Amino acid sequence: MPNAELITTSRGLEQAVARLLRADAVAVDTEFFWERTFYPLLGLVQLATAEGLWLIDTVSIPDIRVLGPVLSSPAITKVLHDAPQDLGILARATGATPRSLFDTRLAAGFAGLSPACSLQALLRDILGIEISKAETRSDWLRRPLSANQLRYAAEDVLYLLKAREALLSRCASDTVRGWLAEDLAALDDPAVYRDRDPRLMYLRVKGGSRLGARQLAVLRELAAWRENEARARDWPRAHVLDDSLLVTLAARAPADRMTFRNLQGMPRGMPDTVIADALAAVARGLAVPDAECPLPSGDDPGSRRALKSESDKLLAHIAAACAAHAIDPALVASRADADSFVKGLAAETVGDHPLAKGWRQAFVAGFTP
Repeated sequence: MPNAELITTSRGLEQAVARLLRADAVAVDTEFFWERTFYPLLGLVQLATAEGLWLIDTVSIPDIRVLGPVLSSPAITKVLHDAPQDLGILARATGATPRSLFDTRLAAGFAGLSPACSLQALLRDILGIEISKAETRSDWLRRPLSANQLRYAAEDVLYLLKAREALLSRCASDTVRGWLAEDLAALDDPAVYRDRDPRLMYLRVKGGSRLGARQLAVLRELAAWRENEARARDWPRAHVLDDSLLVTLAARAPADRMTFRNLQGMPRGMPDTVIADALAAVARGLAVPDAECPLPSGDDPGSRRALKSESDKLLAHIAAACAAHAIDPALVASRADADSFVKGLAAETVGDHPLAKGWRQAFVAGFTP
């Protein structure tokens, strides 16, 4: 196993932090368990510098706020692979806003690789190093941790600092490195690590796009209620009500308990207090003024085909521009980005669109629908 120090006491963590604060760069990763709760349960935090490697046992040390100054220090580069999820967990655990970040998954796209690659694939491609992922689905809350788990956890940070240097050297130019720096700087925004606005969660409900304006107003209230309920109880959203039931409630808008309970698929034995709260959300949605109801997509098959055709043209335009700089087109725009940009062009409302700002502007320059 890599030479790692397992930290199981608050005193040991304080000593490790004192060393980490003297480093220029720190590799960071987490292991967690996330099946029956709204928020992931942190089991281990892995940290590595050029001088040492530490595994912080967060079951033995549940309070890791002392680690906050390392995360928030602008003088220390934190290197992670697929940073937002790990940093969201650590921001919640430490109360600190992460600063000065380097995401090797993001950087891979600027270095001519796929920004969707796993850490295992990345290390194989750029360093010729093979790491095992056999413990990916381990229970990181069970103690004692096995030797295989500890080795797996250590390897997740052991090579990250070398990977950072290799990725930067593979960027095609200083211009590309500047684009990477711009996207990395966006990870310093505290909003990245906050919980999403409950009032916008209806946009993520599967099946909601086929509802009308009034039904969407009801769905918005129901989804916000579910989000707040799930957070307060620390339950997965589906343990409150799953997406299909939210859509059914929004479409049927029951006014009383009997109608609510008789809806197809509604769980038996749901507490009256939960039903009352859901009915109150339905009532709030029905009371929204017409002018304040969310707009349905209103896309018929013909308009969807036309939108796809224009988006395909935009994505091809972007891909051609990316080839000249050896970066992955997925860094510039997703299909959803392209769709919304094309719609914005038609409505002359693209001013705030991500493709109309920053370094991405150059990649849509000259495109006409």
